[in-house]
Amino acid sequence: MQRKAGFTLLEILLVVVLMSLSALAVVQTMPERQDDQLKDQALRFFQRLQLLSDDAILNGQDYGIYIDDKKFNYKYMILTEDGWKEVKDDKHFTATQLPEGTQFQFHLGSGAWADDDRLFKAEDFYEDHFEEDDIKPKPPQIFVLSSGENTPFEITFNSEQNKNNEQNWRVKVLGTGEVTLLSPGELSPSESDENDDAKAY
Repeated sequence: MQRKAGFTLLEILLVVVLMSLSALAVVQTMPERQDDQLKDQALRFFQRLQLLSDDAILNGQDYGIYIDDKKFNYKYMILTEDGWKEVKDDKHFTATQLPEGTQFQFHLGSGAWADDDRLFKAEDFYEDHFEEDDIKPKPPQIFVLSSGENTPFEITFNSEQNKNNEQNWRVKVLGTGEVTLLSPGELSPSESDENDDAKAY
């Protein structure tokens, strides 16, 4: 009786492994979806902000975050005897540049915190009267203090193509110090209260 030709179990397993490796290589080279990038960037900023706040309270150290909303990057700063210095050699609080195609919009909270002139008067003086090597770094717009206080602000992560699309993720800090991460379309408790009040009228 003639034996029929076929594949052995080992050959089938080998083909399955090769197909799996090929699929993995294709997935890794595929560009990340825009909404996934926005979520990742917002989540990273949110988690680092919470970690920075905990570190400030535990170590009695005042920190800040400088936001560059033109180049879409931010860096962490520490208050020393010589003024504000960028945090160096810390794997958690490293300067971050957003990936190409993603950006953010930054808004300070109301009241004294939103007084941009108060925050930046000093830098103009340094730029006008000292050589480039002597210019002090710009102070941070966001303060994370050892007292547990944080600057109220909102930062919205969006794409260059559409700033108002449904993919936007937000990190919002209230005057009470509460930090919230808001998914697309989600409202913070204060925003929900404002909507309820508006509907009541």
